[in-house]
Amino acid sequence: MSSAPEPPVRHPYRRLSPLTPLVRSAILLVAVFASTWDDLLRGRLGPLAWVFLVILVAGGAYGFTSWLRTKYWIESDELRVDTGVVSRQSRRIRVDRIQGIDIVQPFVARLFGLAELRLDVAGGGPHEGSLAFLPLKHAQALRETLLSRRDAVREEQDSDGAGPPPVPAPTAAAEPTIAKLDLRMLLVSLLLAPETVLFVVAALVLGVVFVVFGQVSGIAGVVPVVVGFALTQFRKLSAYYDFTVSASSRAGAPSALQVRRGLFELNAQTVNLARVQGVVVTEPFLWRRLGWSRLDVSIAGRMEHGDNGKPSASTVMPVAPHAVVLALARTLLTDAGGPDPRLVHLSSPPDRARWVAPLRWRYLAFGVGQDLLVGRDGVLTRRTHIVPHARVQSLRIHQRPLQRLLGLADLLVDSPPGPVKVRARHRDAQEARALLDLQATLVRRARAARDRSGGPTPVSSGQLRVVTTHQKSPSPPAAVSSAASAADESRPR
Repeated sequence: MSSAPEPPVRHPYRRLSPLTPLVRSAILLVAVFASTWDDLLRGRLGPLAWVFLVILVAGGAYGFTSWLRTKYWIESDELRVDTGVVSRQSRRIRVDRIQGIDIVQPFVARLFGLAELRLDVAGGGPHEGSLAFLPLKHAQALRETLLSRRDAVREEQDSDGAGPPPVPAPTAAAEPTIAKLDLRMLLVSLLLAPETVLFVVAALVLGVVFVVFGQVSGIAGVVPVVVGFALTQFRKLSAYYDFTVSASSRAGAPSALQVRRGLFELNAQTVNLARVQGVVVTEPFLWRRLGWSRLDVSIAGRMEHGDNGKPSASTVMPVAPHAVVLALARTLLTDAGGPDPRLVHLSSPPDRARWVAPLRWRYLAFGVGQDLLVGRDGVLTRRTHIVPHARVQSLRIHQRPLQRLLGLADLLVDSPPGPVKVRARHRDAQEARALLDLQATLVRRARAARDRSGGPTPVSSGQLRVVTTHQKSPSPPAAVSSAASAADESRPR
């Protein structure tokens, strides 16, 4: 006697906020009202108003159907999201692949107390697991639940145990604030930014030219450009407003930084310390007089860049005193031991490098520390690039024709895409080859030490690629030899 087939398992699902269609169509509502307000005041609807009304009704019906067909739920090791009106889609996001979860509140969503949940998934797009929109408290609770489930699954995978992992309750531990952007400092930094100074100088030059040649009416053509620049600066001000960095810890150890910012659109971004590939400290000329700098970070899998005056995902602190920026840099480099970049000795290229880079050679510097690689460049805007040894993917020596004549070479250190680019420009050719050999050794030791300590495997780990010439490398200079000896003595036995 055959048994009846078992009914399919139905998981308890949840839907997005019922106000989601209204938030998504807010721009359309404003456009319809702006186009038909005159007809509405007169109590009649013209042909254009009827067209917009039909579009609004059709859009509202589609938005309601989309909301009704969107469901999500959490299983033991994955997040399921079903969407689609015409064609159905079912996404399965493994919780152990979640690298971070950001909470974003656009202006209209903020008015209704809603938020968008953006999941940063390894190997996926920037909005692979976007859920828009949820009530803010529910979005925060869902974020904690997913992170707790992720940690439990990863712990179960590390221990190679059997059976489903236990799911700890979400923790609501307070996140201590470690840095906060001062509003007055932000305003002054925007006025002293290089682009602002160049714009003001260009505007003054154009104004003088128009007055001298009697073309005063030409100044009116500059007004739209000035207004556009002012709007760009205002967008940047509103995006950086209330910029706060706090520490997030799980299992008693710091694991991430939480970056919150925004005046109209609130954004809460997670910077996973295990995915930090390097940092760059930027010091514009006028900022250096005040002791200010900016901090950006390269994060594995994130290649977003700022647009329309908005900060990119790489900005950890737009402006702060240099000591605060260095403290944040050490926190971001916790996975590499939290070393102080100031302890790395930087050396300049030889004097003959002036024939290749007449202006830049005085401002170029490079140094190799026990845990870090540090490179510095920039004439007016100084940039210090810092990369841990374990994050280096490949090493290259490059020589242009003039460099070969002068016995110079560039050592290029490749790390994952991002704002951090460590370069040893116009070094002595012998020194460059010795630095390449030394760095290759330090990278291998750093990864071996990480494996012995049981730390997280760096995203950039794998076979180190070293590209060099086929010429026989001369004996390294004394400075490089001493650095290699110091690194060998500090190596764990």
